[in-house]
Amino acid sequence: MSLVKFHNPAYNANNVLVNELFNNFFRNDYSEQYVKNCAKPATNVFETEKDFKIEVLLPGFVKEDVNLNVHNNILTIKVDKEKEEKEVEYKYTHREFGAYNFEKQYKLPKSVDTEKIEAKFDSGILVLHLPKKEEALPKVPVDIKIA
Repeated sequence: MSLVKFHNPAYNANNVLVNELFNNFFRNDYSEQYVKNCAKPATNVFETEKDFKIEVLLPGFVKEDVNLNVHNNILTIKVDKEKEEKEVEYKYTHREFGAYNFEKQYKLPKSVDTEKIEAKFDSGILVLHLPKKEEALPKVPVDIKIA
């Protein structure tokens, strides 16, 4: 089962929200809260036979700014940082990065053991390790001898 669905940010936000609402009602494989004028960080998702791994690029944040929560098999990653009011000498003519608050949600497959999720934050990258439940792991074939 796929852990994440990608979307094209060029779509109108209202159309995307309506489409996602109806698509998720039938597929129920992904959930994301849409916030007006909110930037989403770059994210990598990996799957192996034993686990999932999510990497979230969070430049300008520290681990105290990050809140993680799992409820009803929905993993919520929320970053909330107080904006510092400081006098700026320059006016931006083009800006591609900065520390933006956001909230992102992933509907986790039932195979994820939510009690054993681990997270670490190092050099601006949040890494989540989501192990699969023992019963979801592939089993080794067993040879049966005929009596």
